[in-house]
Amino acid sequence: MNKRRFVLTSIGTGLGLGLGAIGIPARAQDKWGESQGFPTGWGPPGAQQKWEGYTEYHVGNFSGGLESMFAHQRIRAGAAASPLRSAARSVRAGPFRSASDYAARFNRPGLLIARGDEIWHEEYRFRRSADMRFFGWSMTKSVVGLLTGIALEQKKIASLDDRLDQYLPGLQGHVFADITVRNLLNMASGINICESFCSPNNGFERYGFSQIGYSPRRGQDTDQIRGVMDFRWGRSDTQGQKFNYTDLNPVLVGWVLETVYQQPLHLITQEQLWQPLGAQADATWLTDSKGFAFAGAGFSATLRDWARLALLVAQDGRWNGQQLVPAAWIAETARHGEKDQASRFNAARPGRAYRNFFWHHSADGRMLRMAGAHSQNALIDRKTGTVLVQAGLGPEDGGDEEMAALFRAACAL
Repeated sequence: MNKRRFVLTSIGTGLGLGLGAIGIPARAQDKWGESQGFPTGWGPPGAQQKWEGYTEYHVGNFSGGLESMFAHQRIRAGAAASPLRSAARSVRAGPFRSASDYAARFNRPGLLIARGDEIWHEEYRFRRSADMRFFGWSMTKSVVGLLTGIALEQKKIASLDDRLDQYLPGLQGHVFADITVRNLLNMASGINICESFCSPNNGFERYGFSQIGYSPRRGQDTDQIRGVMDFRWGRSDTQGQKFNYTDLNPVLVGWVLETVYQQPLHLITQEQLWQPLGAQADATWLTDSKGFAFAGAGFSATLRDWARLALLVAQDGRWNGQQLVPAAWIAETARHGEKDQASRFNAARPGRAYRNFFWHHSADGRMLRMAGAHSQNALIDRKTGTVLVQAGLGPEDGGDEEMAALFRAACAL
């Protein structure tokens, strides 16, 4: 809370007044929709339909509400959940800054810190609970990255340096035909689109509406494959030369996976990852109206199951006594070879690297991150096996810095 707001809140409280009584708009008092029961849906009746534009819908939509707005598929959990036991420990970002202080200050509906099979800290806010699914946004990409490593081990994909049209004959002659799986995974495909860390943003106009549709018919007649096939802007860079973050890259990898397994992405996930992981609850994957998964941002799971995925990575692909993802794939994800230079540390972003749909937060690949819009995060320390997983509602000034401090403190325990 900034100083001015703290003063206003204190004055209002001392006088027995609501903030509205001292000139703060009523909507600002209810930014997250608590007085409305945390609504879900596209927005107020008669308003333009938005899936993320109305903040009072974020709590409800990001914890299950999106499933009523889009077609989706369920990833079934197995008969028994793998063990995660409560073992409370105090984790503090500073002498006067506890994990709970952090979650309250930065509006985190869910926060979980774990190591091994122990949950050190777990809490929920805004009337959310442990049995609710939280939407991961671009954390979804990391799930696709893990599935790709499994497919490579099973020789469903022969090499990361294979061209797309080796697996997708329908792309033969297309401008994307020769893009390699590696360059898609590294966000170095050269596709001519501006979606993140660039301007002006043209992501929706060039591709995004094929996922979400147009108001007032959002979610209807959507077709991502048609969006790929009709993409007319081509390539702006030689592949492998420049980092350019876009959902089109995981969508193309997802299409490859569906083709080599001859199954939809949710069933691949269920059989190859979710049930072997011992997830405690079903997950969901949003799809377009044709049933093709949002491979860039469509996966929802309980916070504990997101933590299981993060712990799996922290333990080099091994979980509950089984090697679920090849250890060599996790090691590959944590480093950059000669062909991965466009996404190396400080090249992808200042102080960041990227590989196989995971962010790097250290130059040595020790600290990995599954990251999504609106502050969804799973931080992974491969040295100590510590993870921090949070659900978010939006970016908050200072939030990333405080999260990093809290995570460093947890890793030091």
